[in-house]
Amino acid sequence: MPLRDELIALQRDLARHVTQLDAGEPSPDFGSPGSRAPIAERIRSDRGIPPEERLAIYRHGYFARIHGVLRDDYGALHALFGDAAFHDLAKLYLMAHPPRSYSLRDVGALLPEFLASPVAEPFTERWPFAADLAALEWALVDVFDAADVCVLDREALAALSPADWAGLQLELVAAHRILALDWPVQRLRKAWSNEQPMPDLFPSPTKVLVHRHREQVFTRSLGELEDRALAWVREGCDFAAICGRAADELGEVGSPSEVLGLLERWIAEGLLAASE
Repeated sequence: MPLRDELIALQRDLARHVTQLDAGEPSPDFGSPGSRAPIAERIRSDRGIPPEERLAIYRHGYFARIHGVLRDDYGALHALFGDAAFHDLAKLYLMAHPPRSYSLRDVGALLPEFLASPVAEPFTERWPFAADLAALEWALVDVFDAADVCVLDREALAALSPADWAGLQLELVAAHRILALDWPVQRLRKAWSNEQPMPDLFPSPTKVLVHRHREQVFTRSLGELEDRALAWVREGCDFAAICGRAADELGEVGSPSEVLGLLERWIAEGLLAASE
């Protein structure tokens, strides 16, 4: 085999060896078809460290680095599970969803989906809210990295004429997520963030808003009207249509003040994007 082909084969074998995450030890004959020797025989020793130990260092380091990223992204989940169970979760998850990118940014993106699958039943039988907690914690990561946009401010609204208000189009910033959860897992995340004991949880469907404002990420529950109003904004309803739909639910008397109160809150939270 030409030297170039041998090098390519060795690189591929090393990558496969390092990323093997099953419970067993790698085969000593692990290698690409057509390779002339097991991989350990094609790696030289260095500073008294034999090839087998050098390979083990890289194999351990691969998982340890990804495990550390998952532990950082899912801090409350890690605290809830404990080191041993979270280690097992990380290994099973990576076997099901090995990284597909050179970047570690999205390595944990599919963990909420994984925890909602039958494969994760050993974990969810004990922690039935684990998938919801993972969804919340990933939203925090995702929102923090979302694209920056200019936000709508009070000065821009003050410049509108009365006639312009009816056709005002509102747009939400990219740095927000709205989660429909079956458990109030925001309580777990808050307790973990404040270094307090994890509270007991009981099923309670809730909508949670996660958004970033001025380099900080915030989380809060949504009431029914606000949840629907945000849905109307996403649908492209103008201000008049939003007020009209609110009036259908609240009556003509209460709806203007309710909608204006929501608008005021959204402006204060930097939740609305400025029009281009």
